[in-house]
Amino acid sequence: MKNRNRGLAVLMLLPCLAVLLYGQAATGKIFGNVKDPEGACLPGVTVTATNISTNAVTTTVTEKKGTFRFLALDPGPYQVSFDLEGFQSLVQAGIHIYTDQTVRLRIKLKKKIESES
Repeated sequence: MKNRNRGLAVLMLLPCLAVLLYGQAATGKIFGNVKDPEGACLPGVTVTATNISTNAVTTTVTEKKGTFRFLALDPGPYQVSFDLEGFQSLVQAGIHIYTDQTVRLRIKLKKKIESES
């Protein structure tokens, strides 16, 4: 009788377990900061993450302290670009996101030379 009750309890818990597992997102994260060559934080940098496999594009802008974050990226290979007027654009390629992984990027943008404008 005890085994029968235990089996019934397990069967009743299975749907709860399924709900918990389904609620977990199968995504990864990229976060970091952007600074100039002297180490000053750069707010207002447009940061674009592109999934190379799906061509899905996600864009954000750095905050006051130069920080940015992408919190729910599908797993796959990415390239991340950084653009701010007065600075050279930068593309960081070869970033691979796995489920439940967080990648941190520390970026330094170089100032544009006057003749490049």
